[in-house]
Amino acid sequence: MIVLLTTGVISLISLIGVFVFGKSGRITGTHRFIVPFAIGAFLAVTFFELIPETLEGSELYGSVAIVAGFLFFYFVSNLLHTYHHHHDVDGQHDHCSKTKVSALMLLWGDAIHNFTDGIVIATAFIVNPTVGFVTAFGVALHEIPQEIAEYGVLLSAGYSPKKAALLNFASALGVVVGAGATMLLAASFASFTWVLTGIAAGNLLYVATSDLLPGVHQESQKSGAFMKSFIATLVGVVLVGSLIIYTHTAIGEHHEHVAEEASHAH
Repeated sequence: MIVLLTTGVISLISLIGVFVFGKSGRITGTHRFIVPFAIGAFLAVTFFELIPETLEGSELYGSVAIVAGFLFFYFVSNLLHTYHHHHDVDGQHDHCSKTKVSALMLLWGDAIHNFTDGIVIATAFIVNPTVGFVTAFGVALHEIPQEIAEYGVLLSAGYSPKKAALLNFASALGVVVGAGATMLLAASFASFTWVLTGIAAGNLLYVATSDLLPGVHQESQKSGAFMKSFIATLVGVVLVGSLIIYTHTAIGEHHEHVAEEASHAH
C-alpha cells in the first residue's frame, strides 16, 4: 500500500506545470524556450538514465532494445502523420495535427518511462523501505523539470490547459501501474526492466531529435534567436542531467550503507 501511495504522490507532480504556466496556460516564448528546454530534458533522461539502465540490464541486447524502440516509434509516427495528412486538407490543420501527433508520441514514451520508474521504485521498496523512499525522492526530484517541460510541449501543440494537464497526468500514472505490476510479479519482472527502459530511450530520443528539434530549429531561423533556443536546450540537459547524476549517486551511497549495515548485522 505504501508503494502505491508513494508513486501516486509522484504522479501528481505532472500537474506542477499548471501552476508554472498559470491560468492562461501560456508563457511568452514557449517555442523559443520551453520546447528547447524540453528537448534538453529528454536528452538528459535518455543519455544519463534510460540508456545506462538498459545497458546495465543487458550489455548484449540493450542496444537492440534502444534501436528497436527508436524504429518502432519512427514507424508509428509515420503512420499517424500519414493518417492525419489524409484527413486534413488545410495546411494549417495539417501542421497542427502533426504537432499533436508528436505530443502524443511523447506522452506514450513518457508513460513507458514512468512505468519503468514504478518498477525501479517498487523494487527498491522490496529490497529495503528506506532505500525505496530515497529512490522515490530521487525520481520525483528529476521528474519536476521534465513534467513542466512536457506540459509546455502539450500547450505548444495546441491543447487547452485542462486537456494538457489531464493527458500529462494520465501519462504520469504509468509510475503507479509499473509499481503495482512489480509488486504482483516481483520475482519475474525485474529481469526484463531493461527492455522497457530501452524502448522508452528509443522513443524519447526519436521525439526529441526528429519531432521537436526540427520545429525549434525552424522557429529559431525565423526569429533569429538560435542562441537563446540553444542555451535553453543546454540548460535542460545540464539541469536534469545534474539532478539524475546527483540522485543516482545519493541512492547508490545510501544503498551501499544499508548493505554494509546488513552485513555487519550478520
